[in-house]
Amino acid sequence: MALINKVLPGYVATLWCQDDAAPVALTDTQLGTWAQVETIIGTSAGGTGTAGIQVPVEAIPAFGSDDASAAYSAAGLRTGYKITTQNQVTSLTITSAWNPADAAQLLIRDDGDSGSIIRTYVIAVYDGTDTVAYAFNGRVGGMQWDMSPSAEGKFTFTIHPVGGNSYGWSNS
Repeated sequence: MALINKVLPGYVATLWCQDDAAPVALTDTQLGTWAQVETIIGTSAGGTGTAGIQVPVEAIPAFGSDDASAAYSAAGLRTGYKITTQNQVTSLTITSAWNPADAAQLLIRDDGDSGSIIRTYVIAVYDGTDTVAYAFNGRVGGMQWDMSPSAEGKFTFTIHPVGGNSYGWSNS
């Protein structure tokens, strides 16, 4: 299992999701297991692609975890305290060119309409030889279409992670 060890440009990052109409999201352990995640990632990014579909995106937004803390103060005291809590996986706001015939966009639109479907998403960072995968479970929300007559139609949606601190890193 070689990790990518380049510093120079040369990576391609792509977004993939389970392609089932009624998916079974991966468990926390499976999210960090390459043998489970590689089935969602297509062959163009170093996976097997037997259970996933690529989501067309203009660019992969920043991903990872957000710092979180709980703040409190006691009545009558002039100071308060902050307690560090577990990091939460960041929500991803995705913009893509709207294509009403794209299978991934139709799947995501249906997920957003439902509001209850949780599926596994994977960001695959590929250098042509090795892949590093960031997998998490999420629910789609905040869908918007911009059909300005002076520009290409845009489909914007947000993937909200579920399960709190539920994500996994794996590599080929």
